[in-house]
Amino acid sequence: MKNPLSQIAIALGLGVAVAFSLASTARSQYVDPNDQGYQSGEKDALYGDGITGINPMDLIHRANLSGGLSAEEFNEQSQGQIQNSAAEYRRLQQERILQQYRNQNEVEGAIVE
Repeated sequence: MKNPLSQIAIALGLGVAVAFSLASTARSQYVDPNDQGYQSGEKDALYGDGITGINPMDLIHRANLSGGLSAEEFNEQSQGQIQNSAAEYRRLQQERILQQYRNQNEVEGAIVE
């Protein structure tokens, strides 16, 4: 025959376990009143997800008001940057080749002596 105290402890333990499982089930089905019908992974296609989202209409408005570069100005600026970068690359490449040539001559000169 089992001890009545142990039977009460087992019953209480089972009761607590059932209560926790019911609470977690209810919590997983909770619906946020501020939810706008989107699942957690979805975002509003037009305005993102609120505070952290990007509003494309706001971006267009800011771009129009900023007085930014025209398409032609942007093209010219981009071409200039590409040409400058290419010239800098060629200069660095020539410096490295010259350095290798000097190092090779120094090694050959040291062998001849």
